Amino acid sequence: METEKMETEKMETEKVGTEKIETENIETEKTEIEKIETQNIETEKMEMQNRARQNENKRKIIFDCDNTMGIPGCDMDDGLCLLYLLGREDIELLAVSASFGNNRTKVVYDNTKTMLRERNREDIPLWLGGLKPEDWDSESSRNLVKFARAYPHEIDLIVTGSLTNIAGAFVLDPEFFCLIKGIYFMGGITAPLIFEKKEMKELNFSVDYKASTLVLQNGENLHIITGNACLAVMTSYSDFKERLENSSIGQYILKKESDWFAYNDREYGIKGFYNWDMTTVLYYFYPELFFRKKKKILITEENLKTGFLEEYLKTGFIEEYLEIGYPEENLKAGYPEEKVLGRELYFGEIKEKEEVKRKMLEAFA
Repeated sequence: METEKMETEKMETEKVGTEKIETENIETEKTEIEKIETQNIETEKMEMQNRARQNENKRKIIFDCDNTMGIPGCDMDDGLCLLYLLGREDIELLAVSASFGNNRTKVVYDNTKTMLRERNREDIPLWLGGLKPEDWDSESSRNLVKFARAYPHEIDLIVTGSLTNIAGAFVLDPEFFCLIKGIYFMGGITAPLIFEKKEMKELNFSVDYKASTLVLQNGENLHIITGNACLAVMTSYSDFKERLENSSIGQYILKKESDWFAYNDREYGIKGFYNWDMTTVLYYFYPELFFRKKKKILITEENLKTGFLEEYLKTGFIEEYLEIGYPEENLKAGYPEEKVLGRELYFGEIKEKEEVKRKMLEAFA
């Protein structure tokens, strides 16, 4: 009996010892896990701080576009701009905002969402903009106001579709334009765009002319690349294909472009491609390749119904008023007040044609 009791006590002692060791091991493991987790948290914190420091000096951009790259019968240059911006490591692309123009806003939104997924860049916020002209209150316009308030005087807007979302932000917050660093547009014409087969109608400023009027009358630090300015550089399909076919992103673009070059030739007799929107993006990043001219423009809804940007006529040029049909009797009392009170806007015109053409494709080669 005494022996059995001793054996039992021995077993219980050993059990207690084992449980103590296991408890100590568990505590040690927990301590090590907590230590690792703390290290991971500190590492993540440091990485976030490093990213914040890296982004601190980067230009902040919101891209508002009507991207229809890959959709049959629709333009592809908004998509080229998006890919170009995604590839630049020296900027912070805060968001992409979908607008209408080349197609309906929802089509643009879904198409852009697909492209961001295909390029593994779903980290970039994508906003749904106004669905029709004068649709001021949208996800895009609300977020534009929110970001302008969060980053006052830091954000540049690149706008390559209708101006509905930009005007909407101004309607929601009258101080919006005071908070934006600068706005860069592709849109407007200074003369008709006449091609071999037919005239190409202006789209971006005319599709929601009331929005365009609001923005151009009230915005600050506005830069415009007109359709006419883009005609200085045309890319042929052979150049386009030759530069792109040897890179993965180039092959991605070539698959998306499908019928676009044939469409330009079929509809307008254009033997190539005018990279309208990319011209604006290049003006933003490489202003030295462009002439920058300040012009006083008469901003009226009537003009913007066709996207026409009319430069006001300076005092002393009565003959020019008469040539455009302004009544002579009205000139006796002086020049029309609204023409003298034009808005001063910046216009970019290509200076270095070959360099602009090269830079249009080098990012994708």
